This record gives sequence, structure tokens and C-alpha cells, in this order.
Amino acid sequence: MANYAFKELGARKAAIIQDVQNDYSVGLSKYFVDAFVELTGDPNSIVATTSYNAGDQDFSAQLTNVRSLNPDVIFAPGNYGESALLIKQARDLGMNLPILGGDTWESPEFLSIGGEAVEGTVFSTHFTAEAPVTETSKTFLAEYKDKYGADANAFAALGYDAYLVIIDAIEKAGSAESVKIRNKIAETSGFVGATGNITLDENGDAVKSAVINKVENGKFVYLTTVEP
Repeated sequence: MANYAFKELGARKAAIIQDVQNDYSVGLSKYFVDAFVELTGDPNSIVATTSYNAGDQDFSAQLTNVRSLNPDVIFAPGNYGESALLIKQARDLGMNLPILGGDTWESPEFLSIGGEAVEGTVFSTHFTAEAPVTETSKTFLAEYKDKYGADANAFAALGYDAYLVIIDAIEKAGSAESVKIRNKIAETSGFVGATGNITLDENGDAVKSAVINKVENGKFVYLTTVEP
């Protein structure tokens, strides 16, 4: 998302609004900050990092503070409910700048809660049925639709890949012992899954393509793919 903000939006100043009680939100914010500062070469390119608590419904204080600093973009990774409310309140305050988030936004409730206010917002996710990235993606999509009569979302694809990675590790370990399976999972490299070619780094994080989606006419629409 930092790459997208910098290269596609031309952003040079960013503000962070994070759910301080959500490790995922805080983690995504940290990665965005680190990458954005590196891209801009400006240690002051993050003009604000402000927080809220899960379950909050009033974000006026955080938004008023951010508005006064005039950023080019806001990165606000959080759960779909709080994020949708935050965006609605930002638009009510006349803040028409781009607002970016993470894959937790990919929920029908984000659209129903946010309504017109979330139109044009952009978020990163793991997968889209609109742009299969591997032959495994195509097979998965076809078989999922045949069985369930609907397109698979990112969470279905992640579950599918997690299952396949575990099976692959069991086969390579030649064992059902948990430690041996864990060790083989940690060695996963170049595994072709539905969500892309998966390699786990030294921290156990998957290095793979990221999909960027946009809210358009009340739907999640594929925008682009960003390579690591």
C-alpha cells in the first residue's frame, strides 16, 4: 500500500489512523510507515500516527487532528466496522483525500455500513477472482464456483492454500509428527497456490503478490497487482 500511495497516487505525506488494540492493524501500520519513509527518503513524510480502540464509534478527534496536517493520503487499517464509520466521518468533515486500508475491509458489511462514503477507497488483499495469478488459481476458482455457485473470496483462497501447504509439508516430511511438519512448512519455497507463488521468509511470513481492490459502485473491483 505504501508503494501504491507513492507510485500511483503521487503521495509524499501520509497519516496513519490505527486500531491500537489490534496487533494486525498496528503491524500493517508499522510496515506502511517503514516502506513509505524509505520510498520518500523523508523521515517526516508521516505527518501523524493516531490511534483509536476497537469498538469506538466517534473518530472526530483523530480526523480533526489529521485534517489540520494536510496529508496526501490516509492509511487506516482496521476492522471493517470501525473503518467504515471512520471513513464516513472523514467525508462528513470534507476530507476527500484517498483513504487506504488492508484486507479486513473485504467484507459486505464494510460496504453496507460505509455506503456512498466508502466509494473510491482502496485496500490490499490476497486474492481476487477477477485476476487469477496461477494455473492453480484458475482450477480453484472453477471448482469453487461449480460447488458453491459463487466466486471465491480471498478468505476461501487462503484457506485452500493453507490446506495445500500443510499437505505438501506432510508429504515432504513423510511423517505425521507435528515438529517435522512444522519444520517442512517453514521451508516452503516457490509453492504454487491459488493466491500466488508462496515462499515463507525467516519470520514465517508469506512473500507473494498483493492484490489491490477498489470500491466502485458498491462493489469490490480489482484494480492492480503489486509484486513484492
